[in-house]
Amino acid sequence: MTNHPAALGGSPAVTIDQAHYTQWPIYTEEEAQVAADLIRSHSLSSAIDGPGPITEFESLVAETWGARHTIAHSSGTTALRTALFGVGVVPGDEVVTQSAVHPFNCLPIIGCGAVPIFADIDPLTLTLDPDDVESKITSRTKAIMVVHWKGIPANMDALMDIARRHGLMVVEDNAVSQGTTHRGRMLGTIGDASAISFQDGKLTSAGEGGVFMTTSDEVFQRAATLGHYERLKELPNPKWRAVSGFSFGEKYRMATITAAIGAVQMKHWRKRLDVRHDNAAKLGRAIAEIDGFTFPDFPDYFSSPYFSGHIEFHPDKLGGITRERLIEALNAEGAQVTSPARKDSRIPHTDGLWRMLHKHPVFAGNEYGTEDILWEVLGQNATKIDYRSVVLPVTEDPEVPYDTIMLPSFTRPADDLIDQYATAFDKVAAHAGRLAEAHA
Repeated sequence: MTNHPAALGGSPAVTIDQAHYTQWPIYTEEEAQVAADLIRSHSLSSAIDGPGPITEFESLVAETWGARHTIAHSSGTTALRTALFGVGVVPGDEVVTQSAVHPFNCLPIIGCGAVPIFADIDPLTLTLDPDDVESKITSRTKAIMVVHWKGIPANMDALMDIARRHGLMVVEDNAVSQGTTHRGRMLGTIGDASAISFQDGKLTSAGEGGVFMTTSDEVFQRAATLGHYERLKELPNPKWRAVSGFSFGEKYRMATITAAIGAVQMKHWRKRLDVRHDNAAKLGRAIAEIDGFTFPDFPDYFSSPYFSGHIEFHPDKLGGITRERLIEALNAEGAQVTSPARKDSRIPHTDGLWRMLHKHPVFAGNEYGTEDILWEVLGQNATKIDYRSVVLPVTEDPEVPYDTIMLPSFTRPADDLIDQYATAFDKVAAHAGRLAEAHA
C-alpha cells in the first residue's frame, strides 16, 4: 500500500513530525537573557538620551534593509500611520490601495483623516493592478499604498512611474513580505516610505512592534513629529526641530523589551531567511519536476518563483482534479498545503467575510447604518464615496489565483521532509484521475 494514495486507503507519505520544521518565531535563551537583563536592571522604560535597545534595533534594521532612516514603533500599524503622515497625507486626501488585504492596512489611512480608494488586483500576484490604480487617481489623491502580498512583490516599476507622473507619494506596506526583493532591491526601500511588522506571525518577529523606514530626510523629519517627541531636538531642519517637546500624534514608540528581543532576532534574521529560501527552492524544484505541476509565470522582477510558496497545478494533466480535491488528497498524505483562493481568504475577527474591504459594513453599510461611522470619523472635508458602487472584478473573483495551491514554509533545514513531500505529490499525481473520480 506504500504507493497507494492515503485518500484512497493507503499510508501517508509524510511521516516526519513537522512542528519542529514549521516553528516560527524561533526564540532562544538569548532573547530570554536580554529580557531578563532589562528587568533586573530596572531598564524597561525607554532612555531619552544615549544608546539603548531601541537605538541598536533601529540600526540593525537600517543596515539589513539599506534604509537611511528607521523609527521603531509599537506596531506595524502605527509605523504605517507614520509613513502616511511622513509623506504628507492629511485630512481630505485620498489614498489608493487594494481592498484584498488585512484591515490594518486601511486603518492608518483613516487615522490620517484620508479616504481609502480601492483599486483592483492582478490575478496572478494578488497585488495592485497598476492600470486600475491609475484609473482611480483624482485631484485629491495624495499617495498610493502598495501592499506586497505574502512574499509576492507588487509591480513597483509601473507603480512608481504612475506616482511620479501624477506627483504622488508611494508608501510600501511590507508587513508580510520582509526579505523579498524587486529587481534585487529590498521591498520597503523603493517607495518614499514604508513599514514592516515585527508581530510573531511575520518574517521578522519580536512579539509585537513595527518599523518605519525612508531614505528621505524630509519625510523622516516630518514622520518623527508624529509621536516621537523625545528625538525631535536632534533633527537637522530647524522647522521640525522646533516641534521638540510637542508632537502631532500619540506616543507610538516601541517598548524597550520588544526592541531588545527584536535586536537579537535581527542578528540571526538573514541566516534564518536563507534557510527558508533554500527550503522553498528545494521543495519547489522537486514538485515542479512532477508532471502536472509548474510554477506560476511570474513577472521578471521576481527574485525567485519559489519564494512565494505558490505552485500551479494543471487539471488537464491531473485527471481533471479540482483544487479542493487536490488539497484534500495532499493533506491526507500529510502535506500541509492550503488554498490561496480569494474565497478562502477571510477578514480576521469577522463572521467569515471575504478579504474584500469594500464589502465590509464599514464601507458597504448594512441595515444598521454602520457606514455612517466612517463619515463621522472622516468629517466634512472628506469626499464621500459610495462604496456600494465599487466593483473590483478580480478581487471579487472567488477562484483567483486560478489552479494554485500554497506550500508550507520550513524554518529549519528539512531535506528529509522535502523528500517526503515530493513523494506525496508524486503519489497524488500518479493517481489523480482515480482521486478525481472518487471525489465525484
